[in-house]
Amino acid sequence: MSMTACSDDDNGVLQNDLIKRTVSPLIVGEKIEFAYAAGTPEGKLNLLRVEASASGAVGTNFEPYTWHTENGTDVSKEVASECKTEGNVSSAKIIDSQATTLRYYYVIPEEIRGKEVSFVFSSVAENGEETSYKTPSYKISSMDMKKLISLSGEDDGARYFSIEDMKAYTRDEVSTGNLSSKIDFIYGYAAKKSVNGNSYDYKHAFFSPSAETFYPDGFVLPGGLEKKKTLMDKKLYVWDGQLKDDKNNAIFVDDQDLKSQTFENSSDYVLDLRAEGSVFMKSSDGKYVAYIYINKLENDSKTAVIGIKRLSID
Repeated sequence: MSMTACSDDDNGVLQNDLIKRTVSPLIVGEKIEFAYAAGTPEGKLNLLRVEASASGAVGTNFEPYTWHTENGTDVSKEVASECKTEGNVSSAKIIDSQATTLRYYYVIPEEIRGKEVSFVFSSVAENGEETSYKTPSYKISSMDMKKLISLSGEDDGARYFSIEDMKAYTRDEVSTGNLSSKIDFIYGYAAKKSVNGNSYDYKHAFFSPSAETFYPDGFVLPGGLEKKKTLMDKKLYVWDGQLKDDKNNAIFVDDQDLKSQTFENSSDYVLDLRAEGSVFMKSSDGKYVAYIYINKLENDSKTAVIGIKRLSID
């Protein structure tokens, strides 16, 4: 994804350009990836540098390689040394090159959650000439995200989920950790559910502690677990490239998507979940709105793999 920004010294011999490769929502703990290019027909490059408006978290730095494609395969070549980050400034010493492109990764720190960050990229030639590229300001998401969470529908499995913690617990963990007040929904699997001698498809399901009528057959709520009513809205065609880990998918759930959910016709359970489907949820206290993406479902093992994006509602 190309972006508009201001480049200084456009009429000089030394030139530079920039691509922001990250198109997904910018979430704390995730990386923003840039490709920064510089070149000169006179002499060679000496240094590439970037100054962020706020210091990045651990892992923020230039990569010492340039990349190109050979026969459909990405191939790297080391073109930089002394890649380092000190405070909010990262730099890379260029090795014997007139022109190159380096990738820069900025790991988003907690300190700028819900705020903005911007960058000034610059390059220096061996003759001392310098040019720079200023980016716009980028809004950092207020969401939290966690990927690839395993759930088990077995009695002793990790099936009790806390939206606040973004974590699944076993029955024993809920009991020993005094977590009864934190559980928002429970995962279960049953091929069918029986009601008054009749049965219907149940399959993979999420149900609130309050949804007693829709517990899978044989399930007993642990003693002391609060009967919270978590509102749920199942979606079949709302995807998310970040939780799917699909770099070619440009569809993402962002802060506004979570804020705009009304839950007017929602229930406190969802049945017959599908892989690559999703569920929007609202905690019973109204503190959190969450998006649950379903990566994988297994009938035989009664398991699921999910991801979550969660927003605290002020």
